[in-house]
Amino acid sequence: MPSPIQYAANRLKIELPEVPSQAPASEPGRKRSSLNALRHGLTARVVVLPTEDLAAYHAFSREIVDSLDAQTPVERQFAQTVADNQWRINRIRSIEDGMLAQGHLTAAQAQVRCAANSDAGNFDADHSEIHSAMTAARAFRDHSKAFANLSIYEQRLHRCVKESLRQLKELQAERRERRKTEMDDAIRLRKTEEMKGLPFDPTEFGFVYASIEIEREQHRRERLHLSEIAEQSGFDLTRYNSAKSQQPVQEAA
Repeated sequence: MPSPIQYAANRLKIELPEVPSQAPASEPGRKRSSLNALRHGLTARVVVLPTEDLAAYHAFSREIVDSLDAQTPVERQFAQTVADNQWRINRIRSIEDGMLAQGHLTAAQAQVRCAANSDAGNFDADHSEIHSAMTAARAFRDHSKAFANLSIYEQRLHRCVKESLRQLKELQAERRERRKTEMDDAIRLRKTEEMKGLPFDPTEFGFVYASIEIEREQHRRERLHLSEIAEQSGFDLTRYNSAKSQQPVQEAA
């Protein structure tokens, strides 16, 4: 991605456009609106700007999507929305940092001119932290509208991320609950067929899970049940064996 200084140099050439209350009615107007969004890349449909590193975006996006454990196409869509908007939020922060860095660079250049021309309009401070704070304040003052617009865009992006995460979590909760219910039924049917001495074919009962997957889940639940008995027994082997004999493993599923 470009350095903060490069971001600031590009950014300061133009003023962030106000977001129109309504979409332009004419085709030329829509094209201009699209270009306006692309200029700062915060609301553009194209997530990665020509000046940004596409490989870095893909790595960033993949890490975010994978961390959200999206399993279905719809879940992945919401997860991708989160990643894309977080990329834009990070861009805003780079722009803000760049604008402040540009302010410091401009202040340094002004000091050189001041020394040469004895310009009393520029200031200098003995303490570096005071000088830095005053320079940042002046940069904010000179571009207050741009900073305000960036803040508005960032708030909108944060709301979009929050809503996408909410919908994603709802979908995941429904999926996990549905899987648990289906696994309950599949394990129960598998045990019933085993009791009868018959083979168990999940597809015969309309399950999409493979037989080995159902068997693995059954064994996992049984082991978890045994671990609960061990914990209740204070991990004392004698008490554990006694409690286990009174509570058959078959009840675990």
